[in-house]
This record gives sequence, structure tokens and C-alpha cells, in this order.
Amino acid sequence: MTTPTIREALARLIELDEQAPTGFEIGTDPQWLNDWYRAIHQARQALAPEVAIPGERYHEDDGPVLRWRFPVVEPPYSGTPNDSDWPGYHTHFTRLPPAPVAPIQSPNEAP
Repeated sequence: MTTPTIREALARLIELDEQAPTGFEIGTDPQWLNDWYRAIHQARQALAPEVAIPGERYHEDDGPVLRWRFPVVEPPYSGTPNDSDWPGYHTHFTRLPPAPVAPIQSPNEAP
């Protein structure tokens, strides 16, 4: 199971909040309570800082990633170990962040 984005986690929390039992009824719906705690846990995971994964755990199915060498003294390499320009000295990787939904418009651009 992949960790949801913070947007997905918050959307699930809002959905559950709209379905929430009122007052003391909360204890009478164990499934809702279980779903609520699961959604809280997923939101915490989405907010957690990315942890670098050891390079030997990389698989080509992971696709392009950010490759790091510790201690971090330079920007990461973006790509795969199969790329011809990969320098090869990076020891860990993190997954790429999600793509932006839309660019911010400059003040000179019409909406």
C-alpha cells in the first residue's frame, strides 16, 4: 500500500468528518472509528519527512528517483542508475515528489 499524498489524506479525513456520528454515538460505530484512525495515520505518514532508501534496494520498477550521497553536500542526481550520465557514487534514493497540479500565473498573464 502506497502512502497517500497529503491532499489525498486530508480529503479522506474531510470525507470521514462529514460522515461522523454525533456526540456519544461515536463509540457505537467501530468501523467509522477504525477508518478515522487509519486516515489519521496515513495523514501523519504523508506529512513525515522523506527517509532515504539504501541504493541497493532500488529496482528498475521504481523509475526515476532522486539519488543522494551522505552527508548531503550537493543537490541530488535525478534519474536512474541505468542512465549513461549517472556518476555512480550515490548511496541512497528518495522518490520524486508529485507533479504540480498547475503553474502559478505571473502577474502579466491573463487568467
